[in-house]
Amino acid sequence: MNNEQVKPYERVQLFSGGGSRFGYYLGSYVALAAHNLTPDIIVGTCGGSLSAYLVHLAPDPKDLQALMCSRELYRVITAIRHVAPDEANKRLKLRYMTHALKRWRLSKQRGNGQGQRQADSYERLLNELQQLAMFRIDNEQYWLDELSRFAASNNDSGNTDKATPEIATPEIAIIASRLYQTPADDSFNATLTLQELLFMPPRLASLPNLVSGLADEQMTSPAHTFANERIHPSVNVQTQWDFAAVIRASMADMYYLPPTHITELGWCLGGVINLTPIELACQLGDSVFAETKAGYDAWLAAPAIQRVFGFDPNERLAAVHGYQLMRELPHATSNHRQLHWLPFADNAQQLAGQNVQKRFNLKQMTVELIHSDYDGFVQQMQAQWQYGYQRTVDYIQQHKL
Repeated sequence: MNNEQVKPYERVQLFSGGGSRFGYYLGSYVALAAHNLTPDIIVGTCGGSLSAYLVHLAPDPKDLQALMCSRELYRVITAIRHVAPDEANKRLKLRYMTHALKRWRLSKQRGNGQGQRQADSYERLLNELQQLAMFRIDNEQYWLDELSRFAASNNDSGNTDKATPEIATPEIAIIASRLYQTPADDSFNATLTLQELLFMPPRLASLPNLVSGLADEQMTSPAHTFANERIHPSVNVQTQWDFAAVIRASMADMYYLPPTHITELGWCLGGVINLTPIELACQLGDSVFAETKAGYDAWLAAPAIQRVFGFDPNERLAAVHGYQLMRELPHATSNHRQLHWLPFADNAQQLAGQNVQKRFNLKQMTVELIHSDYDGFVQQMQAQWQYGYQRTVDYIQQHKL
C-alpha cells in the first residue's frame, strides 16, 4: 500500500497474545487514552483478543477497571481448566508427553519434517489437536455471556460521574486461523493447509481502497513467507462475525485449547499464526503502538508452533521486531506518524506470580492450572494493569508524544 494514501485510522494498538497476563494491555490502553492517544482500532490475537473485547465492552477507564476486577471476569478465567482425570486416560496423557518430546526432537533437525507436514491429513491433525489439548472451558457455549451482561448493567446504572471525559469506543479486529483442505481432483489427494483469518469491523467493507483488496483476498499472510507449503498465501477476511466465537477461536492455540468450529469457516484455531500483525497495523493506521516480545521457548512453544503451522516462530518474531527498519514514512514530521514499540518483552519476569500458574502433576500426567481465589485474582489484575500503564506512560514521556 502506498504510504501517501489516506489510511482508515489515525492510531492502531496491537494486543499481541499476553496469555493469562492479558491485563497489562488494559493498563496500556488507559495510559494512551489518558494522554489523548486513544487507539481508533485494536487488533487482538490469542489472549489479547479477550482484552480487546473488554475494551469494547467498557472503553471508559473507570468502567474498564471495574470490569477487569469483576467476579464475572473471574468466573470467565476460572472456567478455563486443565483436563480432569476422568476426561482422558493415562495412555492419552502419555501420548501428549511423547508427542511433546517428538516435536522438540524434530525441531532440532535441519529441514524440520517438511515431509511429515506434507503427509498430514486433515483428520489426523484435527484429531491430534482435539485429543492432546491440555485445557478445556466449562460451559463453553455461554462462556463470555456474563461479561456482556455486566457491561450492559454498568452502562444502564445511570452513573455519569466519570473521572475522565467520555472516550470513543475503539473498533476491534481479531486474528485467528483455520484448518482446511485445498481443492484437488480427488479428496484423497487433497492437501492440508492452514489459513490466517482476519475478523474486521463491518464498516471497513465500504472503504474503497483498503478493504476492496482484502475482500478479494489480496492480502498475503506473513506466515506464508516462512511456511509456504503449510500456510495459504491469502488471508481470509470476515466482516460479519460474533465476538464470543471468534475470541474462542483466537485463543485456541495448539495443545492448549482444542480447535473450535465456526459455521462456513470450519475448524478454527489460534491467532499465533500472526501473533504480532505489524504489517496489517501499519496498513490500517498512521501511528501504531505495538509491543516488544520475548522469544519463544525452545522446549514447548517453538516446537508446537513449528509442528502445527510449519514455521519457526522466532524467525517470524525477528522479522516483526525488524519491521521498524523497513518502515520509513516520507514527509513525516511528527512522532504521531510512526511505529511505536512499547517495552513489554520482560512481562513474564516483571509479573511473575501475577497470573494463572501451571504445575505438572506426575501422578495424573497433566499440566494443572492453579487459579487464585477472587481476592488473589483482583491483586493479579491490578498488578498487570499497573505494569502496562506505567510502561506506556514512561514511553510516552520519553518520546514526548
